[in-house]
Amino acid sequence: MIDLSNWLWPGAGLGLTDAFTRPWWCFSLVLWLLVGAFSLLSQRHDARAGRYWLFFALCFAGNMLLIAALDAVSFYLGFSLMSLAAYGLVIHNNTAKARRAGRLYLQLAVLGEILLFSGLLLRASAAGGQYDWHSWQAVPLEPLSLSLLLLGLGLKAGFWPLHWWLPQAHPVAPAPASALLSGVMIKAGLLGMLMFIPATDTLMQQWAPLLLITGLISAFYGVLAGLLHTQPKVILAYSSVSQMGYLLMLFALLSLTGVAALPVLLAYVVHHGMAKASLFLYAGMAGEAAGRIWRQALFWLAALAMMALPLSSGALVKTALKAKLTAASLPGWLSIDVLSSLLTSGAVLTALLLLHLAAQLRAVKASAVTKASANNTAGRWALFTLLVGTLWALPWFMLQYWQLPLPTLSQSGALIAPVLFAVLLRWLWYKLGWQLPQHYYNRNAPALYYSLKLKRLYQPVSQPQWHWPTITLRPLERRLNRALNRPLVSTTALLCCLLFVMILLSGV
Repeated sequence: MIDLSNWLWPGAGLGLTDAFTRPWWCFSLVLWLLVGAFSLLSQRHDARAGRYWLFFALCFAGNMLLIAALDAVSFYLGFSLMSLAAYGLVIHNNTAKARRAGRLYLQLAVLGEILLFSGLLLRASAAGGQYDWHSWQAVPLEPLSLSLLLLGLGLKAGFWPLHWWLPQAHPVAPAPASALLSGVMIKAGLLGMLMFIPATDTLMQQWAPLLLITGLISAFYGVLAGLLHTQPKVILAYSSVSQMGYLLMLFALLSLTGVAALPVLLAYVVHHGMAKASLFLYAGMAGEAAGRIWRQALFWLAALAMMALPLSSGALVKTALKAKLTAASLPGWLSIDVLSSLLTSGAVLTALLLLHLAAQLRAVKASAVTKASANNTAGRWALFTLLVGTLWALPWFMLQYWQLPLPTLSQSGALIAPVLFAVLLRWLWYKLGWQLPQHYYNRNAPALYYSLKLKRLYQPVSQPQWHWPTITLRPLERRLNRALNRPLVSTTALLCCLLFVMILLSGV
């Protein structure tokens, strides 16, 4: 622990003293290093590589700072640095779509900063001007401060209905940037909830069922919206919305089951970060995998982990989530049987979405690979293989560190059934030609329209300004030239000669 209270503000400090900050910091550092090594190869021939690395370094510094922060001000500084610097990664390609998505992202990021800052001021005032976590844990939450914190941090976490920027930012950002945005950076919102919102608070326990329902809606909405798109990175963005819904459910379960759900939440964070980073990196190299079975097998290993296939990290966290939900003290209007059935349906939809993603990735042809992306192919695929291998090594780590229970034989069968059912649905989808009307697919989000309207409020379209009319004699000269039968030069010379003769005669 580094005590900075004598140098900065009361309670200022850095350290990894909590049970969830140490694994969170280690997981984030590993993912940053792997994706950073991947970026060294993928961005080597990029004309804007210097700008990419500048914003990459700023995001990395902000992310590491907010995890190690022991007070609210340090967390806010790291959170703001990471959120605002990520704008440079979103608009990196400098296309019209990138600038449009970057505008929406920056507007929502600034709004989230304002909401979060307001909530922190209220919490600091209630804590008597103290900023450290221990002082805040003993202060009861108020409805206004809790609402501000949930909205400000939720805009970064990206669960429904605060997800608007994800489907716009991911398709335009470089693949490594998307891997970090979804794998690490959106988790900062969830980490802030763990730090700022005590799970044992009375008000939080009253709001927990509503957050549970919100997370469940986000889990279903993300999948259903993703099925209506054909761009792979948009599908993955909506998949992140769905998975953040499950993490929001686990956060709500902390207030309903106590700290027993914390290891499951941490395991889910690590699992989702590794799996989603792998899928985003593959989406950026899909053209290079055409015709190469072992490269496509790496994608299926990452996808099957997301589908919660037995022996994967997804199987451990999904089984533990159902167990914690069964042990939670839910209110009477929430039926545990109904919620368990909905989680099973969510597993079917998740598998169906990943099968839909696989179909769209197969449509990426090898001819789409540019000369620049063909460089350093072996190194990039080696790093991708290492990332997928780390993902499948996570179950051993989870069993050793968090003591998550292994799924029983019946539970393993329950995990395989949704995957098989999703395969059957996918086959029927193509066999029977199920399709919605075409205007339902690949639709632009209404948030882009309102983003443009907001931009015109603070940056009006410039009106044409009135200028003094310019006076030139050239048109008059042309008219005189056309009016005279002789050329204007010869006529002018004749007039000058006559004038000179008249001057001489007048002198005589």
